[in-house]
Amino acid sequence: MSQAPARPTGPGRATPAVPSGGVPAPTGTSTLDFPTPVPSRTPQLLQRLQVVVALALLVAGMMSAWVIADLRADLAAAPNLAQQYARLGQVQHDLSAAARLAETSVILDENAGGENAKASIEQVVAASGLLVQAAKDRPQDAEALQAIGGGVLRYSLTLASALGASPGKAGPVLVNARDQLDALLGEIDQLQDRLATEAQTRPWSQNTAVVTLTALAMLVVLGWVSWVVARRSHRVLNPGVIAAAIALVVLIGITAAAQLTAESASDSSRSTQFSRVVNTTNAGRHLDAAQLILTTAVLTRTWNNATEADYTAAYKAARSAANAEGLSGLGSFNGAAQPLADHLSAGEWAQAQEALLATGRDSLSGAATTLRESATSVSDSAVAVAAAAPANARANLIAQLVFVIAIALVGAALGVLGLYQRLREYR
Repeated sequence: MSQAPARPTGPGRATPAVPSGGVPAPTGTSTLDFPTPVPSRTPQLLQRLQVVVALALLVAGMMSAWVIADLRADLAAAPNLAQQYARLGQVQHDLSAAARLAETSVILDENAGGENAKASIEQVVAASGLLVQAAKDRPQDAEALQAIGGGVLRYSLTLASALGASPGKAGPVLVNARDQLDALLGEIDQLQDRLATEAQTRPWSQNTAVVTLTALAMLVVLGWVSWVVARRSHRVLNPGVIAAAIALVVLIGITAAAQLTAESASDSSRSTQFSRVVNTTNAGRHLDAAQLILTTAVLTRTWNNATEADYTAAYKAARSAANAEGLSGLGSFNGAAQPLADHLSAGEWAQAQEALLATGRDSLSGAATTLRESATSVSDSAVAVAAAAPANARANLIAQLVFVIAIALVGAALGVLGLYQRLREYR
């Protein structure tokens, strides 16, 4: 009896034959499944580190360049301080001399075209010219100088109205002129005080902490980069990062040297030479005050304890400033002033006038001229030195500025190149 054939188990499908071993026959070829490898992130990291190294060197280079540029700008302004102070001192002298010459003209009963009258106006004109030059050289002082210039104009008109007038009519006008002179001298003193304060102020670029902290921060960044690269590449040191670090240290050294150079030149201009200008200016200013007090006493025929005290105070102030610079002529001035003061105390007006107007070398005017010439010589020398030292330093700073820019660029390039060598290993 024959067996019936096997029936399909499903529509259109047949059950595959099973070998006697019980394992189904393969229906086709099969592949083994391996996990896809994860791409390395080290190349991207190295690229970012290249940017970090370049920025670290460029930031340090920019800071050094900024510091040196500011030092040069400060040194450019340093000589102007001494020169401006001396110029304002000359303005003070011209204004005081104008008052003294106007009073002398009235004492001699000159007309408006007299020698002393003309010289008085010329002194005011000279002062006005100096104010214009001062505003041109230092525009930041222009507003104060403009106010002083307006006062000088009014002062000149007051003096002009007194010249050629009789002593009785000129007296009240000259009193008004002296009040205007005191106000002008006070305004100039305020401007000179501002210059002295500016001379004592040091720019931020001379502060070594700014550069030091910036450089240390950049060194820390490079150290971190070196550590990261060493972990990833299994090499302790990277030549490019080391070169960048060396460039950074060189930047610090050059910037520190620039600061020392600028500080030395600035101290010479702002401290030593500026002090000499201040001393000579004060000596002349107080000498003018003392001489004007004596001239006014002869004009008004007035000499009392208050007037004598004013003269003594002005003379002592002039002597203190003159001794600081070894100026000559002040002793002779006081020697000529004592007989004049004795005549004034005794009411000997004719003899006092003769002593005041004497023109010999040992006279009051002769000794005053000697002291002023000595003060001018010292002041001009100080102004010249104050200008020379910063000029030489600024020339040196140009080379240092070029060096720091070049070193920053070279250091950044070497750092990037060193990391690029590591980057090639992953490509």
